[in-house]
This record gives sequence, C-alpha cells and structure tokens, in this order.
Amino acid sequence: MELVLLEEQQRRFFDDNGYLIVPGALTEQEVAQLTTVCDRMIDEFGREADQYYVQRRPGIVQERAFHPLLTHSSTVPLVVQLLSPNIHLHTTAIIYKFPQDDADEGTRGWHRDIGMTEDLGHEGIVRAGIKVGYCLTDFPASQSGFTMFAPGSHLLPTPLPISRGQVDPEGAVDLCLNAGDAFLFENRVFHTAAPNLSQRTSKVVILGYSYRWMGGLRDNMNLVQPGDEVLDQVDDIGKQLLGGSSYGLVEWAQEQGIAPEPIEWTKQV
Repeated sequence: MELVLLEEQQRRFFDDNGYLIVPGALTEQEVAQLTTVCDRMIDEFGREADQYYVQRRPGIVQERAFHPLLTHSSTVPLVVQLLSPNIHLHTTAIIYKFPQDDADEGTRGWHRDIGMTEDLGHEGIVRAGIKVGYCLTDFPASQSGFTMFAPGSHLLPTPLPISRGQVDPEGAVDLCLNAGDAFLFENRVFHTAAPNLSQRTSKVVILGYSYRWMGGLRDNMNLVQPGDEVLDQVDDIGKQLLGGSSYGLVEWAQEQGIAPEPIEWTKQV
C-alpha cells in the first residue's frame, strides 16, 4: 500500500460534513473486474421480482477480487489518518439498486451506522468507524440510486430534524459521481438510500472500517470472522484488517510517520 497524505482541506471538509469524495479512486479495469464479480454474486444472492434494493453482505472477503480494496492506496491511508491505524474491517456490502417507477416518498430511512446510538444516545456517540464506498456505475443525476447525506449531521446531539410533511432534512445532498469514484462517510452522519429513477441499475461496493477493540467483521450483529484460508491470501496489513493477530497496518503507519503519538497515562502536576 502506498501512502497518500490526507490534505488539510480534505480533513476540514470531512470534519465539517461527515463525508468525503475521492474522485477516480479505481481504474476502469478495476471497475470492470469488480463489476463482473459483483454481478455474479448478486445473481447468486437472489432477488424478488419487485425488489428494487438488494444488499449482499456475506462472502465478500472470501473472494480474491475484493482483496485489493482492503488496502487500496486511494482510500485506506485516508481512513487511517481520520481514525487511526488500530483498525480492522468491520462490515462489507455489495449494494444494487434497480430502476424504480417512482420515488415512494413515504419510505425514506435516515439513520446513523454501527448501532452505538441505541446504547449511548445521540449526544454520547463518537466517530468510531468510516465506510468506504466504491462506485461501479455512474450517478449522473439526483435520484439515480446514490446514498443521500445530511451534511454536518454527525455533530447533532439530537435526532435528525425533518420538517413536517417532508421526507428529507433541509440541506440534504444527493451527489453526482462517476464510476471509479469513492466516497468516505463516518458512522455518525445521517444518510439514507436515494431512489433510483434512472433507466439502469446502480452498483456500489462498501467496506467499513472501525477500531479493533470494537470486535471482528460482522454481518449486521453476527460475527463472521474469516478463517485461515482467507488470511493466508493477504499480506500483514490485510491480516490485521481481517482480524488476524498481525499489527501490519500499525507498523506501516509508524514507518510512514502517520501513526498517532503514544498517549501519556499520567503527568506531573
């Protein structure tokens, strides 16, 4: 993995808004290869005739085609600098949104990720995880199946305010991105699936990272830690991210000079 430094303007944007766009994170060849695998896995997963939203979580890290995403230089160094190198892969998903006839405006699902809100309350949650989404298709206009964000909502100590009679909060964004672009968003920022009123299926792969002390890779709340047959296929950084005993990413960050300084537990007063 090559070091890509987080620019100060990127850090400020992420701190202010809760998300960040990384244009051109994947090459055309990477997009094509991932799309082929994702199409097969979604077909295997099955879909009801009227099902617009299909999300597959299991089996992703077992596929070698996704291993380069674990440590992708365009995004993972940014995650390290926004969280810390003491992280692991927390969740994975392939999300396909098929064309809809209408927006079904009464069923939006604004939420925060990871689930700590239920235990700590809105005022008590912290930045503990960052998801990285990779666009496999273009999102040329609003309501083409992207993820909507409420910028700045990661700082709210309250539920997300939405005006009566509306389905989205004031200032919500439905971004336009290209195939190969990536987007990062933290667990506290409110987001929801946008409808897909375009004429083609939208496709995204998501890998979510969180602190190692939060536990292993999960399918919703169920632990799905990969075995040695998967860990043996990746390098030391990948082993750490997949829950192995390695400290490969921590050591890499130290070598690159981006690891946080050790904290002091006591001080003279």
